[in-house]
Amino acid sequence: MIKLKGAHFLTAFLMGILFPVFLGATELPTYQKYEGPIKPGVVITKENWDKYLPELQKLLPPAKVKWMGMGVKEGLVTMPIVKTTFPLAATKNQMEATRKYAGTARVAANNDLLNWVAGIPFPEPKNGLEVAWNVYPLILRAVSTDELLMNMKFLLFKGTKYEKNFTMDYINSKCRGRMDIPPLGDMPDFTNRGIAFKESLVITEPNEVKGFVQLRIRYWEINKADDSYAYIPAIRRVRRLTGADLTDPLLGSDCIPDDYDTMRQKYDSRMKFRLLEHRDFLVPRIYVGRENKPAYDYKKHGHCFQVEWEIRPHWVLEIMLNDPDYAYSKRIIYVDATPVDQGGSYRVYYGEAYDQKGRLWRANGFAAPAANKEGFVCLFNWAYVNYQTDHYTLLDGYPSYVKDFDKIHPLKEDAFTIRGMLQRAR
Repeated sequence: MIKLKGAHFLTAFLMGILFPVFLGATELPTYQKYEGPIKPGVVITKENWDKYLPELQKLLPPAKVKWMGMGVKEGLVTMPIVKTTFPLAATKNQMEATRKYAGTARVAANNDLLNWVAGIPFPEPKNGLEVAWNVYPLILRAVSTDELLMNMKFLLFKGTKYEKNFTMDYINSKCRGRMDIPPLGDMPDFTNRGIAFKESLVITEPNEVKGFVQLRIRYWEINKADDSYAYIPAIRRVRRLTGADLTDPLLGSDCIPDDYDTMRQKYDSRMKFRLLEHRDFLVPRIYVGRENKPAYDYKKHGHCFQVEWEIRPHWVLEIMLNDPDYAYSKRIIYVDATPVDQGGSYRVYYGEAYDQKGRLWRANGFAAPAANKEGFVCLFNWAYVNYQTDHYTLLDGYPSYVKDFDKIHPLKEDAFTIRGMLQRAR
């Protein structure tokens, strides 16, 4: 056994104690600001797409380059670049909760979030795991705050060619850390049963799939599996869903339940989180108010939306799943890196998922986001991409939990029962 003397022992001891801290401190990558020719005033069209392609590959994730490239080169849409303005800000109540509880949350060795009450857990994140918890859908995500009732149409495309559509009502409700829609705080379902979140969907059109319903109950405990059920009209039976079922595409679309809102997959102790980059990306601008929703006609625009684009700083977050039985091996999440004190809220714009062989498989994200002046982010359009097959699913809709952005529509408890969902389907 080698003995260390005096200063050598002290040096080794300090390195053993402080080196992990240094690793955590340096995990935040240096911000790389984009200084290239794509700037406000530029309009990318089919005539100049190839000219700007090298720059677009710096400013868009791979799946977005492929998706938008097909639309622009066929003349279905253009990409006007505008000045970055309205931020994806947190609501007033979310910010108050963030300030009140700042510094209290921490993460355990098994990735669990401890001591969180409400608000953004880590307003000044220091590593990938803290960024990941800031964007966890049970805390704060893109398309809802505490409750959501949305009517959505899904349009399916092979390349740019339209195939079919179906419509559904989607409903969710938080049971922990509610900040905006009464009742606030923690609900009895959480305090008594550990339920953190409920969601349901009801297919309403067309007739051949009308009446399909799906219910998901999520528990806060990190290693406790969700309760998931589906009613299948063709066999008139309720089926309990397993983990594998949550990666099955919904009715032939490119949307799977674990890809809702970019990533609805539950965190667990096997996952590893790492920030790869901190740099600028092109994203669809934020449209303020329902009246400003971009017009969409699938016959005219195909599998794309005609929107304006702006440049925003993002963190590129890698999530290694380390589960050989899951459909994906890893996910890449693109998180708005605008600091909270500058109006940011760490919303997720894009996500990409890789199969077990490490190949890019599916991707999804904002296609035309919107918000009101109070900070409620109200989804208008979303895009799901199968990178390997060139199949696309567009989500077109808006939430009715806030009518005209100012009137709350309270949900009823039967929204999360099979019987209540079937009544809604009829």
